[in-house]
Formats: sequence, C-alpha cells, structure tokens
Amino acid sequence: MEQGNTARIEALRPAGTTPGPNGIVHRLRAWLGVAVALLVAAAAALLPGAATAATGTLTSADYTGPEGALHYQLYVPSTYQAGTPVPLVVALHGCTQTADQFRLLTRWDALAEAKGFIVIFPQQDASANAFKCWNFFQDAHMHRSAGDPARIAAVTALIENTYNVDPHRVYAAGLSAGGAMSSVLAATHPDYFAAIGIGSGCEYAATATCAGYKSADPAQAGRQAYKEMGPRARPMPFIAFQGDADTAVPPANADQLVQQWLLTNDLADDGAANGSVPSRPANTTPGFAPGGLMYTVRTYADNHKAELAKYWVVHGMKHAWSGGDPSQLYSDPKGPDATAAMYAFFMSHPAPSLTRPAPPAQRTPGAAAESKPAGPGVPTVSKPKLSHGRIVFTISGAGSVTLRLQQRVAGHLKNGRCVTGKQKRRGCTKYPTRAKIVRTVAHAGRIAITLPKKFRGHRLPHGRYRAVVTPADPAGHPGRARTLAVAIR
Repeated sequence: MEQGNTARIEALRPAGTTPGPNGIVHRLRAWLGVAVALLVAAAAALLPGAATAATGTLTSADYTGPEGALHYQLYVPSTYQAGTPVPLVVALHGCTQTADQFRLLTRWDALAEAKGFIVIFPQQDASANAFKCWNFFQDAHMHRSAGDPARIAAVTALIENTYNVDPHRVYAAGLSAGGAMSSVLAATHPDYFAAIGIGSGCEYAATATCAGYKSADPAQAGRQAYKEMGPRARPMPFIAFQGDADTAVPPANADQLVQQWLLTNDLADDGAANGSVPSRPANTTPGFAPGGLMYTVRTYADNHKAELAKYWVVHGMKHAWSGGDPSQLYSDPKGPDATAAMYAFFMSHPAPSLTRPAPPAQRTPGAAAESKPAGPGVPTVSKPKLSHGRIVFTISGAGSVTLRLQQRVAGHLKNGRCVTGKQKRRGCTKYPTRAKIVRTVAHAGRIAITLPKKFRGHRLPHGRYRAVVTPADPAGHPGRARTLAVAIR
C-alpha cells in the first residue's frame, strides 16, 4: 500500500487502537490533521452488556481456491429447509473489525433468524491489509478476476451451491471499507448480486482520500463502474446510509456514491448517459428514529418511475452503523435501524435475470475452523437439542463426531484484537474451547452426549457456552458443524 493511502486508511481506525510500525502516526498527523478523523469510539462508546447470537447455526470456515484464501462466518437460520429457496446477504465489516464483531454490531444474524435468510460474514486477513480493510482503493482489487472481489464472490458461489439459495435474492452490504467493497462487488459481479447496501462507505474506484476527505470524480467513477460491468451490465439498485457528522468518511462521499451509481445505472439501462435515470430524487421524506436522531430519506426512481435507490442521511450521526448494537464499536443506537432498512429494500429488489453461479474451482464447505476440507460421503448431523442434561442429535452415517464446548467470554478491543481482562467496557466476544469430546460412530442413528461439568479433572467455569457438533467420515474429513447454546451452572 502506498504511504498516502496508508495514512488515509489509518483514519478509519477506532479509538483505543494503536497504529502499526513504520511511522504511520507521523504520516497521519502530517495529513491535514486526519488524526482528528473521528475515531469511532467517540461516536459509539461501549456500554455494558454484550450482544447475543441468534438461535440458528453459526459456523466459521476457511475457503481456499485459485482466487486465494478467505475466512468467513456463516449463519443459517433454524427455520432453513433444503426444499425452500432463501435469500442470502453478504455482510462486509469495516477496517480493524472482525466478522464476528460486525455480526454483533449489525445483528444481521438475528434478523436472518427472524426473516429466514442466510448471512455470510467474510473476514479480511491482516496479511492482505494491515488494518484488515477491504482493499477497495487499490486497482488490483477493483476487477472481477482477482483480489478481494474474486475471493468474496467465490465464497458466495460456494454457499449458493451448498444451500438452497434463491439466486434472484443475493445481496451485499457493508460498513465503511465494507460498504466501499459492496460498491466494488456491484461493478465486478452484477450477475451475482441483486442489490447492494452501503453504510458510511464510498463509490466504486474511490481512492483512499475518501477517508477524511472525498472520493474521485463521481462521473468518471460512474463510467468506470459501467465499463467494469461489461456484458453483464444492468441497473443496480442500492441503498446508502450516511451520518452528516461523519468526519472519518465525510458526507461528500455518500453524495458522490449516489451520483456515481445513478450515472452507472443510466448507462446500464440503455447504454447511453441520456438522463433516462433521473439524478434528482423522486421524493424526500424526513423522519425521527425511536432512538432520538432525525433523518432524511431521498428516494430515486428508474426510467419506469420504479424505486431504484434510497439515500438515508442520519442527522448528527458520526462514523457508525445506524441503529447498531450499543455494546459494539462503530454503533449509533440512536439512529434508524440500517440493518432492517437494508433488508426491506433488498426484498423489494429481487433480480429475476440472475442465475446461480457455478461452484468455485475448489470447495471448502462451511465447517468449523480447525477442520480439513470435506470429502465425499461425509455424514451430516441434525440440529442438536438439550434433553435431560444431554446434547442429543442424529448422524446420517458412519464416522465420528466431535463436540466442542466453547465458553462465551466478554472482552474488549485492544490493538484491533478481542482480549479478555479487567475492563468496564465490553466490545467483543470470544469463544475459547473448554472441552472436546470425540465419539466414533459405526452407523447412522441417534447420539446423546452428557453435558460435562468437568473436563480432564477440572471443573468447567460456570457461564454460557455454545456446543459445536462437527461430523466427520471414517477418513477424518469433516462435515458441516451445528451449534447449540447451553449453560453450565
């Protein structure tokens, strides 16, 4: 990353984190005082009480293929049935965040449980970006065939081919750098995503100057996005959220991304920039969120007067996810619920022309982390239940099953990592494994494992846990893990 880009992206770091080596702090101060750049904790102070996970199945996995490697979390609602197609949302975190922190912040998993859709939470690796930002500002990550867009699209295709996902209702949404990457995905993969959601983000082909200043020329960016779409070009519905007090990614960037996508859509509907998609809003509506902040919603229409875009401006909000969980960084709970608003917009904008993409060249199904790639004939397990002090489930064939008890531990962010210790503020949740039980299975059937109170002679700490049940075939190839919330008292 070039030094100028590094300094600007540094402006997106939350308060309380420490810059890396090589003089980043010095460069930050030298760049127009971006250090003031609205360190998010000032806008979203942590409050007691951590967010809780929804009741479906949450797994972690690592995809590896010709596009590269990508870690992700996958949430499947408890109501999922293989015979019923469901929507899919790809939720992209911001700089310094993890997939789990973004899940807790936005509550996408809780809404998925209530509405019955699947969510992927991809996670940028620190080896790809020192601050775990999606590289939306680098040309190598603005095109279909490589970089972050290719890796995210590969995992999306994997999940679409693993579960019964409705290809007409696949969406991407993100915060800050994740919102900017959603813009990139709309240009690189309009045949994958029906619509996008951008929270405090940037236009396609935005430079790193969107952090603390503004993006490149939106007219030029609009034409670049249309060119990147290529033969797959089509109008892309979008919804944007922006705080008018944001100085990390100032409001000018949201104005620009709206201009950019309106122009891209104008070009995409008939191949010409002829005003077929109006640049002025069809209507503007003020509102007042239950949390206390006022907002304005501008609605834009296509050439058939149908809704094409919504632009929410939240008055008084800084760099944050509007209506997010108050226990998390990058949250402003006083604003309208961006997660609910984006999902409602998405459901109003399916894309009937989309088809399910081919599976990626190398598949790594959604199994728990620490797992190996699955092989053929791997057994499956049912959703586990707690009955009379035992974890009960069925397995579909011979092999083995591993039960991991992972304690839910509240922590706080330190240098961008979730750590435990004495802190009044809680900003993240860790799940360390406290017990591991392996059973060999000769045939399909029902399995009951007593919820242990001790492991290897030591009493397990009291508290809330998640039980992770992972099947494997006789050769040790794991299948899809299932989870259950339990308590040890």
